[in-house]
Parts: sequence; C-alpha cells; structure tokens
Amino acid sequence: MKKLLLYIICFLLSAACFSQVVKLGENFVNVPVINDKVTFLKELPSKKDISTEENYKILKQWAIINYGKDPFISSVHHDPKNNEFIAKSRIELLLPANAKGIREKMIMRYRINGFLFQGKCVLEITDISYLYESSTKDKLLPRIIRAEDFITDKALAIDDNLQEFRINTRKSTLYFLNEISKDFESNFAD
Repeated sequence: MKKLLLYIICFLLSAACFSQVVKLGENFVNVPVINDKVTFLKELPSKKDISTEENYKILKQWAIINYGKDPFISSVHHDPKNNEFIAKSRIELLLPANAKGIREKMIMRYRINGFLFQGKCVLEITDISYLYESSTKDKLLPRIIRAEDFITDKALAIDDNLQEFRINTRKSTLYFLNEISKDFESNFAD
C-alpha cells in the first residue's frame, strides 16, 4: 500500500514539474508535443470582478478582432454555450536570415481555441502546418510540412542541410505565438 502511494505521489510531482502550460507573463520558449501533436497552451486568470458572461464577451471580441475580419485568411466560430471560440488562420512568416543572408518565407496555418474553464481563460494553438513554395525549382521540402515533423526538438536534432531552415522556422513560430499571447494577455490584465 505504501509503495502504491509513493508511486502516485512521484507521478503527480513529475507531471507538475513537466507541465507544458504557459502562465501569465510567460513566453513560449519550447515546442510542446501533447498526444503526438504540437500544442501550445496559455492559461490566464479570468477577470474576477466581472461575470463569466462578461469574460466570454472579452474573449469573443478578441477573436472577432483578430480572426473575424478577412474570410480569405481566417475563420472563427463561437460557442456561447461552452464559452469558447475556435478559429483557423494562416500567416506568412519571415524567417531570420540564414547563413547565406537569405530570408526565406513560410506560410503557417494553425487552429486557435480560446475558452473559459474553472475561472481561467485558456488559449490553445494547435494543428500547425507550414506551406513552403521555393522560388527555385528544387524540391528539398514537401509542399505541406507538419509542425511535428519540422520544429520539435526531435526534428531539430536531425543534422542535415535543412537543420538551419527548421531552426529559423521554429524561431519565427515562437516569435509569432508570443506576439499573439501578449495581445491576448492585454485583454485580461487588470
């Protein structure tokens, strides 16, 4: 019995130590993989002095401003019953200059979910993929690349002629997600 209790305590401590949720004021610095999918989570306390419905209005307004303007770039769906939104979007990432001084571009597609849960406002970014169109005719990369195959620690460990490209894509992805995160946070700051 004591052994079982010890195992449970160790498991709970290890799960808490390796939590992949980013809190208020923190940036995304790693690429977390949850259930074999790259998934970024940001958790903020919701505003305490207003109701859940008012918090949802703030969440919904943020989604409309950021994802409801141009149907050719993004789409947003609201679910007031569950106090959440789901948006799909894409953006062109300008990567840092490579060793040759060239700044490549990648189109990043992603899904972003925002919801209220137990007094917290959660932002989840997942289903990330990249579209790459080379100006040259070489076919080093497939046209669509999943984040799981390109920006994870495992993918960056591959030592080949695309390693620098993967590193730069990861840097640009993290920069963009941190900018979204800061904007999202500003709506729930007291």
